[in-house]
Amino acid sequence: MDLRVPVTIATVYATCVHIANKSRGPGTPPARFARTQLFKWLVIAHNLFLCLYSAWTCLGMSSSIVGTLIDSFRAQQRSSSGVWRGLCSVNEGIWARGLSYYGFLFYLSKFYEVLDTVIILAKGKRSSVLQTYHHAGAMLSMWAGIRFASPPIWIFVVFNSLIHTLMYLYYTLTGLNIRAPKAVKRALTTAQICQFVFGGSLAFAHLFVYYFDPSISGYTSCLTNSGQTFALFFILLYLAPLTYLFVGFWIESYVLGKPKGKAVEKEKAVKSVE
Repeated sequence: MDLRVPVTIATVYATCVHIANKSRGPGTPPARFARTQLFKWLVIAHNLFLCLYSAWTCLGMSSSIVGTLIDSFRAQQRSSSGVWRGLCSVNEGIWARGLSYYGFLFYLSKFYEVLDTVIILAKGKRSSVLQTYHHAGAMLSMWAGIRFASPPIWIFVVFNSLIHTLMYLYYTLTGLNIRAPKAVKRALTTAQICQFVFGGSLAFAHLFVYYFDPSISGYTSCLTNSGQTFALFFILLYLAPLTYLFVGFWIESYVLGKPKGKAVEKEKAVKSVE
């Protein structure tokens, strides 16, 4: 959890992608290995693994949240404070009952997901600004949320793992030459944008939450220290440009109708989210 780890990896990643992009353009052939059957099946295995891992994370976190909320709700005589205590308390809420575990693994998965970019580059394509920004920013954002145990991080773990389950399932099927209608692709991109807007808004609302804490016999803020607040604002600042880039991609792909080759290349650059 040393800050130098995500900063170094994100910087090296972005720099390498920038250098690799210079040698790629329209007509750039795939690497020799990328034209083999082994490469194809490795890509399928990669997408399937991330699909299953994301589903496991989503189900595990959902189970932890439901169990925690039910217990907290009953413990505080079915009041709304019990719900918020379950979502906000680091010692007795979802952080202690699963978020610290699933969240940390989810943070580590952001480093593995750079293989998405490696695959794109191996195919002779460029990594878009959206692709590079997303992966580099996700490393730093998840680091901040887990390092400072910021309560709203549960939103991003649950929502993003759900979207990733659907996205990587779609790309697994695509790798198996099972084609989905364009409406499915449009729906997935729309779902990604919705998770940023809704998730970011819900996370921001945590700033104004105060709940009754029996351990101190008084009300306390959901965000109890400057580290938790910093992590929240860092993630929100990361989401703003990411949402803008995704909306731009949605308009270019489904409204303006860019040339097929360029649209397909850019579409593959958004196969993962944060």
